[in-house]
Parts: sequence; structure tokens; C-alpha cells
Amino acid sequence: MRKILALLLVVLLAVGVLAGCAGGKEPADEQETFTVGINNFGQANFFAIIGRDSMMEQIEKNGGKVVSTVNADVPGRIASIENFIAQGVDAIIIQEGDINQLAPALKEAKNQGIIIGSMDAGDADFVDVFVESDNDQLGTKAAEVLMEHIGGKGNIVEIYNDAGSMIRTRKDAMHKVVEGYPDVEIMAGFVYAWPDFFPDGKAKMEAVIQSNPNPGDIAGVFATFDGVGLAAAQAIREAGLQEHIAVVGVDGDPEAYKEMRKPDSPFIATLAQDPDTIARTVVDKVFDLLNGKQLEERHIYVPGILITKDNIPPEK
Repeated sequence: MRKILALLLVVLLAVGVLAGCAGGKEPADEQETFTVGINNFGQANFFAIIGRDSMMEQIEKNGGKVVSTVNADVPGRIASIENFIAQGVDAIIIQEGDINQLAPALKEAKNQGIIIGSMDAGDADFVDVFVESDNDQLGTKAAEVLMEHIGGKGNIVEIYNDAGSMIRTRKDAMHKVVEGYPDVEIMAGFVYAWPDFFPDGKAKMEAVIQSNPNPGDIAGVFATFDGVGLAAAQAIREAGLQEHIAVVGVDGDPEAYKEMRKPDSPFIATLAQDPDTIARTVVDKVFDLLNGKQLEERHIYVPGILITKDNIPPEK
């Protein structure tokens, strides 16, 4: 009898072990698949395009699932965020624009435990990680190069759009630099349209030139990003004033490099950003947070590089 009971116990234990092995539990080392929603502020220039593509690629490289939307207006961006929440995403990354304009929707996401990342979209108390170029440094350096080129005197034109937090920072940095040059005056400025910045910026620059048509009326143009700098450069060349008006920008757009290679180009310098590194860094930091890691720093700067006609990268 005892032998029969012992044999029965062995059989039951064996069945239990087999059932445990065949059960539905995932292996302990298998990672959870996180879903990340990214919202991009248009696809009108190289920074926006590379940033979005690199984020999507890096999310998939990290084993995540991407939900991507593109909106060039605040209501559209808010609707996208609300859809992200409804879909149950684990994280949301906002690229460019002004993240504070999206605060109500993002605060709701935060309340539901969703990680919030910002790629060059500004900072807020609900943002978990913010990665950008040092836009104050970019604006300052571009302005300093312009001041040196015009000899610290003359009238300049500023081109901007305050819808972007990074644009506001660059513009404010330029104003601080100009304060140190009493013989320099910001004599005109205009807001570029987005995303149709090129035709709009060119037409508005042409109007400024028509009001100030003589050599010396305008000494320089401070473009808060390269796209509108290119529009201004074309208007200046067509007016025959390329020897009298200098243009500086920010981005390191390959199209700006093409313009700068021209012997008669008024485009003298740009501060090159690295959208690929910015995009991949913000994704990696968001995944660190999703995996329960703590960040050593939540605001990360990716340095910009001054590009002039003397060190333009080779054409690809």
C-alpha cells in the first residue's frame, strides 16, 4: 500500500512540473513591449523630417511600437494626444512647437501614468525628459557672427515665429547680443508662416527690401532657422544686394550648405543642429524611464556647431 501511495505521489509531482512548464507564463527575462506616441509639428524642413524618422526607428530598435501623428496646429496636436491616451500608449513624445500649448491634454496623460518626452518642444513641470540643442547658445553665436561681419553697426532684419519655443529662445538671445551694440538697430522683423515658410518668407523679405532698396539700408538678416534664411537670401540676390546684406541662420540644413557654396551667396553662417542624436537620445531616455530606471539628468543638451563658408561639410 505504501509503495502504491509513493508511486502515486511521484506521478502527481511529475504532472505538476509538466503543467508548470507548459503554462502561459512569459519567461522572466522577456521585456514588455511599450507603445510610444510621437507628435511632430509638421514635416516642412530637414530637422522635422530627420527627427521624426530617427525617433520612429529608435523606438522600434528598442523593441517598442510606434504611433505617429503630424499636426501643424494646436487643436490637431491636442486631438492626437487625446487619441494616444485613448489607445493606451505608455509614453508620448512631442517634437518641436511649444509643449506648454498642449498642457491640458498632456497633464491628463501624465495623470494616467504616461511618460512625457520633449524633443526641442520646450519644458514644463509635466515633462519627464527634455532633449534639445542649446538654443540660447545657437542664437547667441549666430548673432555674434552677424555683428562681427557687419562691423557692429547697421540695420538688421529678424525673421521668427513665436509658435516655437526654440525660436523664441534664439530670438531673445539675439536681442541680448544686439543690446551690446549701440550702432545696430533691429529696423524690421516679420513672422514666417508654417509650414509654407519659403514663399511667405521670400515675399515678406522682398517687401522689406522694397521699403529699404539702397545699399546700406539693411546690413544683415537674423533668420531663426535656415529655411527662412534661404528665402531671405534668394530675395536679396534677386534684388542685387548680396554684397551688402549678410544672412545668418540656425539648423545646418543641407540646403543652406548648397546656398553657402555659391560664390555670391549672402548666407554667411549657420549653427548646425544634430536632429538624429536629439531624437535617439530622447527615445532612449523615455525607454529608460519606462523600464524603471532613474535619469541622471532630465534636461539634456546636444551641442550645435558653427558652420561658415570656410568649413561647410562636403556635399553628399
